[in-house]
Parts: sequence; structure tokens; C-alpha cells
Amino acid sequence: MPKLYVYDTSRKITTNITIAFARGVIRYNNSKNGPWQVKHLTIESYNKNGLPIDIEPGVDAVATLGILRGTGKMLKEAKARNIDYYYMDHAYFCPGYGGKGYMRITKNAHTCINLRDVEKDRWNGFHKNHDYQCLPWKHNSDRGRNILILPPTGAVSWFFDQGPDYWLDDVLTKLKSYLPESEHYRIQVRRKPNEPVVDGDGNLLELKAYPQSDQPLEQALMDAQCVVAYNSMVALEATLKGIPVITSENSCCNRVSYNLNIYKDEQDPKGFNIEPTNRAPLLFWLSYNQWKRRDIEDGTAWRMLQEIN
Repeated sequence: MPKLYVYDTSRKITTNITIAFARGVIRYNNSKNGPWQVKHLTIESYNKNGLPIDIEPGVDAVATLGILRGTGKMLKEAKARNIDYYYMDHAYFCPGYGGKGYMRITKNAHTCINLRDVEKDRWNGFHKNHDYQCLPWKHNSDRGRNILILPPTGAVSWFFDQGPDYWLDDVLTKLKSYLPESEHYRIQVRRKPNEPVVDGDGNLLELKAYPQSDQPLEQALMDAQCVVAYNSMVALEATLKGIPVITSENSCCNRVSYNLNIYKDEQDPKGFNIEPTNRAPLLFWLSYNQWKRRDIEDGTAWRMLQEIN
């Protein structure tokens, strides 16, 4: 019988989600693999002892929510040992820990980085009931000219084994080499207002406050020619608005991403006028990878995860 170790987060509101996930797995017995032996453990137990010695790659799995306070370290160990992991975090649409809110859950990834063809019924629900709109694709003449850059937080950089500003420095260096100096004013970097800073084990040290623009995000998007993001959900918001995005491979929008070298030969790339063919399928697919807490607790999320992975 495969084993699933679900770790809490040491915070009540998110631990309630991990408990619900464990209960959902228990309630749903996968007909293909048989029932799972499920244990809900404290992240403190991992910090003291590491993963259980009897955990078996290719058979057993772990699960948790977020990457702070030890959970990210546990996930990194699971990846290094080829142990399947289920990761929970804020959803793509209607995010929230309870009530009408949704959580995303991915297998062996921080976010959905693959793409499969699915029906559009779940997306239609978000479109109809929560007013999510997939707006017409914008032509260059309908967009601003700024290049809006959203770097990863320190915690995300740590999780993906990068230096704090490695990705940002690389993007800025390339863009400034592609564009004439007179166009550098278009490059706009927007950080999270309170960015988590972590130590070498992923433990939260502080929330670093960066100077913030007075410009609301909505206006920044209106002024943007494109959005360059590591894995920020702002890339998904831009995709919904018909704005081109350039992302890392660890973004849920990587399947609709352009390449940064599109700026090599053009200051206003004509390629941006062509809508990515995967835009609508991406929205359908992401809708299939998030659930309300009640769906997590009754086993619906686990059943669907087994069916779509």
C-alpha cells in the first residue's frame, strides 16, 4: 500500500487545508492503485528528523502547502530523492482558503507548467459566476510601451536554487543590450511590497519592504507592451487581458510565453500582434487544477489529480 505523508505548515489557517487534503485522500480510494496509507505530520517533525526512512521513491508521496517554515526544504528533499509530491497554494482564479475561495494543487511542480486538452466547463463556471473575462488580444497599437518586469521573491529564488536577483539581473542585462539606451526608460521593475526573505533552509527571516510605485497594478498593465515575469500570477492576469507575457519555465503561463530575444531586432515586436494559440486551452486547463476546500476534503480533488496526471 503506498504511503502519503501530509505535512502541516505550523499556521492554523493553512494547516486546516493540509488536514482537509489528508481526509480527502482517505475518503477516496483510487481504483487503479488501491487505498493509500495517509499520515498527517507536523513540519516540526520533518525539521527534526527529515523524511520518514521508509518512504519509497516511485511509490510513496508527500504533500504540503507553501514553501516557508520548512515546507520548501521538505519539497526540495523529495525532488532530490525522486519522491512524488503534491503542492498546494493560492489558486489561479478566485484564490482563497475557505468559503468561495479555491486552492491550486499540482503534482511534482510548484504550479501547472504542463498543458492538456480538457473541456471548458470549469472555465465557463469562473467566467459566468465570478466574472473572469478572456479579453480580445491586443494589437501593439492598443497597448502601452512599457516592459513590466516582475521578479521572483527571495523565497521563490531559493526554492528554485537561484541567487536572490539572478533572474532579474539576467533579464535586465539582456533587455538593455537589445534596446537602445534611449528606450531603457520603458523597463519598469515592480516587486512585491512585502517580500519574504529566507535563510538557507527556507525559514522566513523577515518581510522586506521595497519602495512601491503609486501607480496601481491595473494602470501598470494598461501601460505595458508586455509583462516579463518569473512566476508571478500577474502574468496570468496579463494573459486574460490580451497582453503578451514572457515567463520562466516555472510559470503557469509558460505555454503562452514569448521569448525575451523577441526584442533583439525590434523595439516594438510585431510578433506580439499574434495571439498565442494556447491561450484559451491554458485557461481551461488551469481551471481543472484548482478546487474549493470542500472538494479537497471530500476527495474530489484527489480523484481528479489521479485522473489528469
